[in-house]
Amino acid sequence: MGFKSEYGQLLEDRNLARWYSNLSKGSIIVAQVYLRRLGSFCKQLGISPGEYVKLPLRKMEDVAQDFIEAMENAKSEDGGQKFAPSYVQSHLKAVKSWAEWNRKGLRRRIKIANLGRRPSLSEERAPTKEELRRVLYNDKTSLRTRACIALVAFAGVRLEVLGDFLGSDGLKIADFSELEIKGNKVHFTKTPAMITVREELNKSRHRYLTFLGEEGCEILKQYLEARIREGEKVVLGSAVIGTSPLQAEKARRFEITDKSQFLRTTKIGDSIRKSMRRVELPWRPYVFRTYFDTALMLAESKGLVSHAYQQFWMGHKGDIEAQYTTRKNHFPEKVIEDMREAYEKAQELIQTTKAEETSMEKFDRRLDQRILEMAGYKQDEIEKMVPGMTDEQIMKAAREKFFGSMVNNGARQKVIPINEVESFISNGWEYVAQLPDSKAILKLPL
Repeated sequence: MGFKSEYGQLLEDRNLARWYSNLSKGSIIVAQVYLRRLGSFCKQLGISPGEYVKLPLRKMEDVAQDFIEAMENAKSEDGGQKFAPSYVQSHLKAVKSWAEWNRKGLRRRIKIANLGRRPSLSEERAPTKEELRRVLYNDKTSLRTRACIALVAFAGVRLEVLGDFLGSDGLKIADFSELEIKGNKVHFTKTPAMITVREELNKSRHRYLTFLGEEGCEILKQYLEARIREGEKVVLGSAVIGTSPLQAEKARRFEITDKSQFLRTTKIGDSIRKSMRRVELPWRPYVFRTYFDTALMLAESKGLVSHAYQQFWMGHKGDIEAQYTTRKNHFPEKVIEDMREAYEKAQELIQTTKAEETSMEKFDRRLDQRILEMAGYKQDEIEKMVPGMTDEQIMKAAREKFFGSMVNNGARQKVIPINEVESFISNGWEYVAQLPDSKAILKLPL
């Protein structure tokens, strides 16, 4: 099964190999962790996994409880608890899984103290924009690592989405439906750009969508174009985060047999961690996903993003996933565009650089263009007029065009037949006085 570990020899037991294979179908990570935990448990007891499940059930429970309590009572050099409660729990889960596989499930409820406490994460917090920017644009942060961080911090994807545990799958160019490659240039037809996270990449095993804003798209564009310049043929099936031709050639020289274009999760995590340490950020790479989640919570508090969208973009099951299930395998265009608009509104809270134009600014610009268009201006006139004009100037220009003001000589009055007064007034003109011969004077409003 290709698993290299001091406990790999345990897989020579056919029954245990079946248990491991069955766990792998759900998660290869869980399978490998459980194998190590079970191996550690049996090593401490001085027996094999097969000998453990041959013990009477009560004895199995006693042995398991004694082992767990010994781990809880173990002390580190500074006198504190040596093992985190979650680490102790993972051993118990592995032992219970092995027992259940052998139809001798532990009935005793073995409890673990302070299970919710995570001492290793007690000092961890979401990075600030300045801290994220510091690691993103550090001179020693490679383009590939920068792209990895951008996808986690700005789109919220897990590291496993970029490259799975075995390095056999990950995000592909095809998962970015609005990414186009023409020659040696990369272009996004829409931003924020939509990312489809396939169910096989998602921890919760359902398909979902998220988005990447202007800053993230620019970083990814630079990374992909650099790969193309190196001679890589980037196509729809290519890995978004992958091994470059130069790295592949190096692997061949050292007779490395792994031919997958995708990177392993651990390698991605290691590269991000190294970049973080260079700028003295002490946390886990996963903290950049926390950054994205925190930004979305702030956006939700400001009414920019719904809670349902926040949960969905994080890859969690919720209202959106329940309504548009993977069985339908389709999200209505209206829903996608509403999500995109919501992300765009929250973009200023997510990315570290200011967007060229905020969503509200875009809306105002489109509204100004529409007003001038309705007033009768041509498109080329509008494009020259709108930049730099205030709201007051836009409205004045529209009124003058709409009412036919004679701007050159300043005339603002009009004489019309008395029977047309009502229609002119309904269009915004003001009545001044009646003249002989059934005429009337009207004027433009100020």
